[in-house]
Amino acid sequence: TVSLMVAGQILRAGGRGGGGRGRSCAFLVTTACVLGRKNRLSSLSYASFGLNAPAAFPSQAFFPLRSPWRPKAPGLVGRGEGRRLFSEEGRDPPSDASEDTIFGKIARGEMKCDKVYEDEKCIAFRDINPVAPTHILVIPKLKISQLSRAEQEVGSKTAQDCLGHLMLVAAQVGREHCPRGCRYVINDGKDGCQSVYHLHVHVIGAKPLSWPPGV
Repeated sequence: TVSLMVAGQILRAGGRGGGGRGRSCAFLVTTACVLGRKNRLSSLSYASFGLNAPAAFPSQAFFPLRSPWRPKAPGLVGRGEGRRLFSEEGRDPPSDASEDTIFGKIARGEMKCDKVYEDEKCIAFRDINPVAPTHILVIPKLKISQLSRAEQEVGSKTAQDCLGHLMLVAAQVGREHCPRGCRYVINDGKDGCQSVYHLHVHVIGAKPLSWPPGV
């Protein structure tokens, strides 16, 4: 709010001038919006003061936009550390596979999420950095760091029971939220682009998807 008030004063002062002065004002408004931790400079910033955006600047300028499907509800997991962890970037696995993660906290009910399903074995919730209109994560409440280590970490019988249930729940979520079809994704290890070492299935859909997926 303060940055926009500053921007308005700048524009009022510079808008009466022309040429280079107007361009300088646009630059200062951009700086004010950055200092105000805005993700973008848009025509709305100017319109709120009854002014037109300078021609030198597009209405969507310079800075990355939020995903158009990212939920905006306050209090959901995904602010600060959570937001970085939800962005899938391949990371080295921890030296201790039992190390706690943000998904472990969600599974235990210690952190809020936009939940769409829960039972005694797993929980499904919306990704805070979605890549499609529907992007839901399904995780087991039992800690398994990654798919390729499931049998090693919890034993063959437990792994089969847990993974079978997890896939059936993922399929149920897909049917309910993506009736025209979806993609089920499990990232495994650094080269597989796994960022959170708590097994999770991405359910992605509600739009036509392309092939191959991100190779």
